[in-house]
Amino acid sequence: MAMKEVELFRILRSDSSPECHMYLRESDGGRVFPIIIHQNEMAELHRKVHGITMRRPMTHDLFASFSAKSGFALVSVEITELREEVFYARMNYENEAGSSFSLDARPSDAVAIATAQSAQLFAAEVILDEIGVVEGESSS
Repeated sequence: MAMKEVELFRILRSDSSPECHMYLRESDGGRVFPIIIHQNEMAELHRKVHGITMRRPMTHDLFASFSAKSGFALVSVEITELREEVFYARMNYENEAGSSFSLDARPSDAVAIATAQSAQLFAAEVILDEIGVVEGESSS
């Protein structure tokens, strides 16, 4: 499966619903696509982007601490699939001995953890081809 490097581009909160949007953009400034997330995930992404720490560890912090204690580092996150309006992601871990494993994850969780740990983000090219748009271009 062909992957393209992406970056967290924008997070928008909705005033009229609990849904928010996390936008990922190709790292070369190309196509952008949204993923619907809820306000809790949006708040966590906001904290990670701005380096805001809480008095007590949040769930994403606990997960990151656990993986660090186990000797595995998050290397990358891949947004692998869009099926029936649901996105799927994979978190890829490695240790110094070269062992690796992947975990299935919600994109919002995976991107929040990756942002905090400066791990690379990728999206399947088929997703970008299907729903990615270059900002400023009209779809008509």
